[in-house]
Amino acid sequence: MQQIYLGEQQKYGIEYCAIALNDFDNIPMHAREGTKEHDIVWDLLERAVETAHALHVPMIQVPGFAASEVKTEEDMEHSAKAFRWLCDTAGEYGISVAGENLMTVSEFTKMHEMVGRKNFYLYFDSQNYNVFRGYDERKILQGLYPKMCNQLHVKDGTEMSGGLLGSGPSGFHETIDWLKAHGYTGYILLENYYDQLPLRLQAENPYDLLREDIRILRQALQ
Repeated sequence: MQQIYLGEQQKYGIEYCAIALNDFDNIPMHAREGTKEHDIVWDLLERAVETAHALHVPMIQVPGFAASEVKTEEDMEHSAKAFRWLCDTAGEYGISVAGENLMTVSEFTKMHEMVGRKNFYLYFDSQNYNVFRGYDERKILQGLYPKMCNQLHVKDGTEMSGGLLGSGPSGFHETIDWLKAHGYTGYILLENYYDQLPLRLQAENPYDLLREDIRILRQALQ
């Protein structure tokens, strides 16, 4: 499978900017030792490093939602332990690690300090903080921008990925303006769910929605 991905990468000039460990939505990254989930977590972490190295991927993105959301001090301690191992092991190959989550500025700052690795970053999302917590996205940027990696997600809508960019209350255009003003030059990845309800109802072909989001993003970046 890795050879197929490498072949397609070379054939079409694709750049794999990150590997996302989305299994952690269902399996807690902070699983306690002695549990089946703990064994699965550490197997996934090892596989992530091996795969990122084999495919020349510079970033391992670790979601901290659902089962992996940090809710207690103990959750944070176990998550930080896993992040430290991941950073150390991936760092041997020049690979960085970024956590995407719903933490406040103070919470992620604490996590960042507990991990204490130079290749550990925040993976910012332009809608998650607002839609799930009602937070102001710009305040997250203001407090954590120095800890952000060179990649971020953009999506929008009145619900999770429910509308084209700029159509929801997350302040997409204000976020892009903030990033431009602060010299952001990293990846911006479209993460709207063009093939899922309710967004897909806005066009017969989901690729038309994708093309429209690309147009909106390009215009915002001018």
